[in-house]
Amino acid sequence: MGYMKGQGATEYLVLLAVVLIIALVSIALLGFFPGLASDARITQSNSYWRGEARPFAILEHSVTTDGAATLIVQNNEAQGPLILTNITVGSDYNDSTAGGLGTMGMTFAPGEQHTISLNSVIGGATVSPGGVYDLQVNLTYRTANGVVSTQYGVKTIIGKYI
Repeated sequence: MGYMKGQGATEYLVLLAVVLIIALVSIALLGFFPGLASDARITQSNSYWRGEARPFAILEHSVTTDGAATLIVQNNEAQGPLILTNITVGSDYNDSTAGGLGTMGMTFAPGEQHTISLNSVIGGATVSPGGVYDLQVNLTYRTANGVVSTQYGVKTIIGKYI
């Protein structure tokens, strides 16, 4: 009976090795299939911009292969109207498009949403349908009291070109 004392430790090591192999295979599969990684990033970006972003949320976004962008923006604040005066979307600050919201801006009541169209957010880059875009977004707004602020996106908007 003395020769069976190590059986529990051996079984533990074998189970640990199996778990480690499964984990390594899972990580390798995520790395080898870039579509899965980009879909996860898109989901995280959408989750941030729909729920966590304040005071403005971006509920939907799309970018065509010629660079035209459409954003559905919503005021998530419950107090007073906000006036969106500028929206900047681009891959970096040197290659970005400021939204033409006019000299008066666009007024958002609490919970109100508007569709905003921008002409070119990719700076003339050549892209193909289904490719992934990753664009920084900054929104400049004015409160009813006249205070001007900028909402810097913690996460970029990520999606696939249409």
